[in-house]
Amino acid sequence: MDQKSIEATKKLMMLLKDANLVGEYIRRFGLTINAKNIAEVKARKSGTKAPMAAVGPSQTLMARQAAIAAQNKANAEAIAAKAASSRPKGAPGAADAAEDDGEQDPIFETAVNCPICGHVGFVSYEQRAKSQQMVQTVFLVPVYTGAKGFKTVDYTRLAVAVCPKCLFASPDRKNFNYASFTGNSEEKSSLNVGVILALKDKIEERKELLPKALDNPDYFKRERSTEVAIESYRLAMARAMVEVELMQPYGYFKLGSYALKIAYIMKSDGQDETEIYREAIGYFEKSFAKSECQTDELEMQVVYLIVTLYIKLGDFTQANSYLSCFSKLITERQEAMKKNPSLNTHWIEKWQDRARFNWEERDNPEFFNK
Repeated sequence: MDQKSIEATKKLMMLLKDANLVGEYIRRFGLTINAKNIAEVKARKSGTKAPMAAVGPSQTLMARQAAIAAQNKANAEAIAAKAASSRPKGAPGAADAAEDDGEQDPIFETAVNCPICGHVGFVSYEQRAKSQQMVQTVFLVPVYTGAKGFKTVDYTRLAVAVCPKCLFASPDRKNFNYASFTGNSEEKSSLNVGVILALKDKIEERKELLPKALDNPDYFKRERSTEVAIESYRLAMARAMVEVELMQPYGYFKLGSYALKIAYIMKSDGQDETEIYREAIGYFEKSFAKSECQTDELEMQVVYLIVTLYIKLGDFTQANSYLSCFSKLITERQEAMKKNPSLNTHWIEKWQDRARFNWEERDNPEFFNK
């Protein structure tokens, strides 16, 4: 199926909201979207007679845009209403609600659509601008503190949005389809067509990973337990693994980063996170070996994280080995700078300094608890 066919099928799913109707439409009318034909297919299912008024090309476009805007608005309103009705007054997570102490909730809910199975209107949790102050752990996992007027919420637990129909998951809203800023159109997923098709092929595999979450839009709602938060990242890792299989940039980097967030959640819950650290090292080492990160900053972060993880696990030989990579990279870069003065060693030196600091603290038993 080419890209044009995929896009047409997605639009039909948005308009008809029923895979069987989409199949009937394509069998009868092909992939050309026509408002009159849409109405006829809907009318056949409902048992009513379709309107016969002619609809011109410009009217068709306007009708499609209006339908998308109306659906997105309805989805957002339904999600907000459900969230408000399911939480007691003043409860944590009530969007826009003030807490008893006067602090506002920094999290709000938006509706996103699945680029894989076409399911529309499920929840993605977003942070309000400037509502949380953020610092990072030594493993670069964000730790949030409420800014003035806002309460503190651990957004790491809520960051991954999950489609309840096919369990496609990502902490990046751009991986989903979602309403444009104006609400008159839909922004398409940033995933390329090859990844989308591969993820379609693996829907059944994902369903087997977490069958109890299927068709349950409340499974990943607030407040997420430790178990549910970890499951959301495991589903995101299933998506990232497909990206790795298709040799997409940053695939192993994403896997390692998701693993570190799982480790953070486990540690916050008092669980032993040692094995997930080992898993993360494997991903980051593959990322570095394949030079998959296409910017100096991220590639040097990878080396920094490998050094820090080996220190945490007490393998100082491996940690020192990777620490020495920074010096080698600086030497190589300085040679390249002789031919290309636009190059620099800024990011290498920055992450080398941070890795060295961690190395110097290797005998401090409290260092990783900060």
